[in-house]
Amino acid sequence: MTLLLPENTAEMLHLLSRETGQNIGDLVQEMALDRYMRHALDASDAAVPKPSDTVFAEAANR
Repeated sequence: MTLLLPENTAEMLHLLSRETGQNIGDLVQEMALDRYMRHALDASDAAVPKPSDTVFAEAANR
């Protein structure tokens, strides 16, 4: 897998792998899941209006 990545990225993955004891595939999977979950939470936060947004929208419609 690391053959397809830029050299510095592959080196960072190898260092992380040695430091954590995880294999590179597990590291990449964990990073991808973390990024996906952050994106999903950010998207759900944007879909739920903040109380202040609702108050401002109601005031603007008066």
